[in-house]
Amino acid sequence: MIKKITVWALLLIFTAGAGLADEVTEYDLKAAYLLNFADYVEWPNSPKPITICVYGDNPFKATTIATLLEAKAGQIDADFKYPRQLEQLTACNILYLAPSEQENFGKTIALLRNAPVLVVTDVQGRSPPGAMINLITESNRLRFEINISTVLAAKLKISSKMLKLAKIVP
Repeated sequence: MIKKITVWALLLIFTAGAGLADEVTEYDLKAAYLLNFADYVEWPNSPKPITICVYGDNPFKATTIATLLEAKAGQIDADFKYPRQLEQLTACNILYLAPSEQENFGKTIALLRNAPVLVVTDVQGRSPPGAMINLITESNRLRFEINISTVLAAKLKISSKMLKLAKIVP
């Protein structure tokens, strides 16, 4: 099933824009995952649009984000934002904590404790305490781990379809 998502993400990127077909990077796939997560998570207040925030040094190409949003128009109402202040993170629905901000992870989790913000990281080797989804690479494949207890504490609901694809961590 994870193959299907990876293939879907690659196809989306390749077919959506000729400029992206040159080289699909790990972060192109991660951007597609972030946008797809918006389709499989339910928030208590049903936000429109879903605000996907990238906090820290932005590893995503603007062309990738624009192409993904265009390709999903009419299917997912989402927008990418790039907050600079920690206090702005409470306005996010999905938060991607960039590697440059890993040292501030504790402060970020403390601020968002039990808030309905899906916190996504990409720390290899272990899922950081407080992270809800951790993007990992296994056998040269992009996968994701989900910490159910942190998701439930934030009053978020994740689709069973997404849970089937994930590695569940305590």
